[in-house]
Amino acid sequence: MDSTPLLVGSNELSAGRALLQDHPVFLRASHSPWCFIPQNVLVFFRGLILAYLIAASILVLNYETTDAAPGETNARLFFDFAIISGFLVLLYFIITFSWTFTHLYYPDPEEIDGGIESWVVNVMSLPRNLASLRKQFYFTLFYITTVVFSFMNTVIYWFITRPHDLENNDNGGTGDDDNGNGNNGNGDGNGFLAAAPNTPFSDIFGEGWLKAFAIVNLFGITSIIMVFEIFFLNSIRRPSTISAYLFALMVFAGLYLGWAYIGHAATDIYPFFWLDPAEAGSQEAVTAYAIGFVLLAPIMYIFMQGFVGIRESLVRPHVIIQEGLGA
Repeated sequence: MDSTPLLVGSNELSAGRALLQDHPVFLRASHSPWCFIPQNVLVFFRGLILAYLIAASILVLNYETTDAAPGETNARLFFDFAIISGFLVLLYFIITFSWTFTHLYYPDPEEIDGGIESWVVNVMSLPRNLASLRKQFYFTLFYITTVVFSFMNTVIYWFITRPHDLENNDNGGTGDDDNGNGNNGNGDGNGFLAAAPNTPFSDIFGEGWLKAFAIVNLFGITSIIMVFEIFFLNSIRRPSTISAYLFALMVFAGLYLGWAYIGHAATDIYPFFWLDPAEAGSQEAVTAYAIGFVLLAPIMYIFMQGFVGIRESLVRPHVIIQEGLGA
């Protein structure tokens, strides 16, 4: 039973019907909804993704502390939204890998005698009180915040930050993002064309592999991983009520803005260009951007729930939830 997914097929179901039996969110995070991903395969996938995230984090931090902003304090990273959202993804996979691994190989931690192994297994195991609604709410909120912040980070970079940087580099005429080639003498005044006159995304891939790797991982791969997580690696359902989560997400987004201003006071660096009135154009523009940032959180949450709904619509006609999941 330990090697089977939480959601398994049943030939006893009539067409178009499914029997649903709810389980704590901790178990749903530790079981794939798909029959072709049993527990041992799920452990492998989670371990592989976790290993990749750890290796990628080391390379990204190396880039951010050495090449990304020479002369600026590394303390800025504690306030960087991309770093924070990436850390949440890493932490989520550490937790879920630990739960999935111990649920399969150490289903009863109490059977292990004392010692370091017993302590490690207990730390990695599922929470003792799986039925605690408070604990389930907190973990669900953590999971939702991780996904939403990851999506927000991706959207903000590709649709706001990068277009601004491209236009700013062109208007400034420095040409630093083109390996010193400037505008290649075309002089057409178009920010997007001038920044990458010959090759699309040359501002990313034209300055060495480390910068490209860091940017793609910070602002792309983490979101792709979370989409993969939603579709294949967990069976967490849509909550029956979303108002509390929507409110909490907007509060967290607002708290981050406060954290960003603390970061500016400590490092004299704004995490986002639009938090700087000189860059945004006015204090009113900063306010508008800040409101948009807060409202982006519930929008990305709805986007996330769309992925969950697609998965549920694909899985529901073919599966039931095991009644005998006691291990």
